[in-house]
Amino acid sequence: MDLFHFDWKTVPFRLIAFVIAFTLHEWAHAFVAWKLGDNTAKSEGRLTLNPIPHIDPFGLILILFGPFGWARPVPINPLHFRGNKRLGIVYVSFAGPLINLILAVLFYMVYFVVINSGVLVGMQEKVAYAIDLTLRFSVLINTALFIFNLLPIPPLDGYKILRFLSPRSWDGKFYNYEVYGPWILLLLIFIPGVSTIIFGIPHGIALAWVQQIGNSILSVFI
Repeated sequence: MDLFHFDWKTVPFRLIAFVIAFTLHEWAHAFVAWKLGDNTAKSEGRLTLNPIPHIDPFGLILILFGPFGWARPVPINPLHFRGNKRLGIVYVSFAGPLINLILAVLFYMVYFVVINSGVLVGMQEKVAYAIDLTLRFSVLINTALFIFNLLPIPPLDGYKILRFLSPRSWDGKFYNYEVYGPWILLLLIFIPGVSTIIFGIPHGIALAWVQQIGNSILSVFI
C-alpha cells in the first residue's frame, strides 16, 4: 500500500484513519497545554475527542489524495504556562507527533494480531477488507503525521521545537524564516518528486521503526 497512490476505493478508509489520527494529535496539544496551566484550547472547545472542532476542510481533502493533510491548529497562550514558557511550547508541540507515533505502534500491533490470528478469515469479505485497510492506513497515516509534523518548516511542530530549543538570540533569524514556511510546504506537497525525496524516505524508515517497536512489545506477550 502506498500513501502517494490515489484510489477511490480506499477513500473511506483513509478518511477514518486520518480523522482518528488528527483528532488525537490536536487533543494531545490541547491536553498538554491545559496541564501546563493554559486553558485557551479548553475554553475554545478543543480539549475534546470529537473530531468536528478540529477539522480543517482543505487539510481533510488533501489527505484523501495523498500522504499530507492537517487539522485546525490548537490555540495556546504560552504566557499562561507554568515554569519555562519556551520549554512549555516544546512540550505542547511534541505532544501531537508523539501521540501519532504511539497510535502507529498500537495500530500495527492490532493489525499484526488480527492478521496472524486468522480472525478475518471467517468474516464477510467486505467487512474483512474494511478492517484490513483501515488498520493499515491507520499505521501509515499516523507514521506519516509523525514524520511530517516533525519537519522543521513553519508552522509545523518540528519548527516550533527547533525554534524554542534554540538560543533566544536566534529568534530574529527564525522570524525571517517563518515568512517562507507556507511556500516551502506548497513546494513539498505539490511539486512531483520533491515530497517523495524529502518525505518518502524518512517515512519508510519510520515505518520500519514502528514495526520493530511493535514487534518488541508483542514478543513480551506472545
